[in-house]
Amino acid sequence: MTAVAPKPATTTTNDQPAVMLYTRLRKSPFFYKSREHGVKVYSVYNHTYHPRHYGDPVAEYWELLNGVTLWDVGVERQIEISGPDGFAFTNYLVPRDLTKCAVGQCKYVFVTAPDGGIVNDPVLPRLGEKRFGLSRPESAVGLGAPGLGQGGG
Repeated sequence: MTAVAPKPATTTTNDQPAVMLYTRLRKSPFFYKSREHGVKVYSVYNHTYHPRHYGDPVAEYWELLNGVTLWDVGVERQIEISGPDGFAFTNYLVPRDLTKCAVGQCKYVFVTAPDGGIVNDPVLPRLGEKRFGLSRPESAVGLGAPGLGQGGG
């Protein structure tokens, strides 16, 4: 009796995997417009389909540096920081001096980890004297900020 060696497992690589569209993921207000304009790749951010590129990521990078690009940021979720200590807390949360941010202005800020690493880089609108908006990323900023507000920081 002759032993037959098993056939090696074959693997294939799909250079263009598909993304399944289903109801557990949200569509931003710009989802259908991104499809009309030829989006090629989506990722998922904050449980929402996020268009990543339209065919040539390198060309899009250079257009970002040298021209104009439009981005779907409908994947961002907003939280509001308000109350008697709203200003003091928000000024503590970000390493930027918010005394120079007038009501109605927005500032580009960082939310940092205890080791100084960047957790998020949102645009922070000042909605009132003690009221701010904050874009919550997929990270735990939406969970950590309330913890700091309760004296956990």
